[in-house]
Amino acid sequence: MNLTSMGIPALNDHLGGGVLKGSTVLVVGGPGSGAEFFAKQFASTGQEPVTYFTSTERDEDVMSIMREHGWRTDINIVNIGTKYYENVLAKKLEISKFRQEGITLQDIRRIKDKDAGKEENFLTFLAYEISKITPPFRVVINSLDFFLENYDSSEVLMAMRTIKAHTQHSESVTLMTMLKGVHESRIQSSIEDLADVIFELDREKIGQEFKKYIVVQKVRNRPGLVGILPCTFDQTGIRTC
Repeated sequence: MNLTSMGIPALNDHLGGGVLKGSTVLVVGGPGSGAEFFAKQFASTGQEPVTYFTSTERDEDVMSIMREHGWRTDINIVNIGTKYYENVLAKKLEISKFRQEGITLQDIRRIKDKDAGKEENFLTFLAYEISKITPPFRVVINSLDFFLENYDSSEVLMAMRTIKAHTQHSESVTLMTMLKGVHESRIQSSIEDLADVIFELDREKIGQEFKKYIVVQKVRNRPGLVGILPCTFDQTGIRTC
């Protein structure tokens, strides 16, 4: 089988060497579970060129974590969060300021001029940017929550299917993160059905400590690999115990 590394040696061993090239991987977990950290460790491995789409962090925050753990820094960061701020949120903040201070005719004209162009569709932008990457590639989308909050779920699923098909055809690998238990069960089930591999990062409080786990929820056509791996987070990254 043509496999590629997930960046966590013991997890690779559990999977029989890694995940199949062409796979779409979904990582889910609650806030603070470590899904973003998992995504960075995944981005740090392999020989493929890496494109890291983020909607939640600054570029320097991503690179700081990569350098802190001695991971590769030759990755291309595409910051959708920054683009969203500049194209959408900054305008809303400006309008709020005008409303508070009193809007003049000149202000109104200025706002209209800024909004004259069609608002950018970040789902279309995401799919287009991935289509331009020379395969085989390694892509991180952190996170799906941004798109599910800003677009109709049917649009998000259509974009994800397009990205999955391109990933599969080019024998690349795409990893997406998503918060657990936030979205409607119908939407979450549809996304989980689309994914080839699903990992859940879970934790359990025992006394004054948290026990952490990587739950292998799904490996397409290989149900025998479903299981639970205790893990720890340290300076080297995520390690299974």
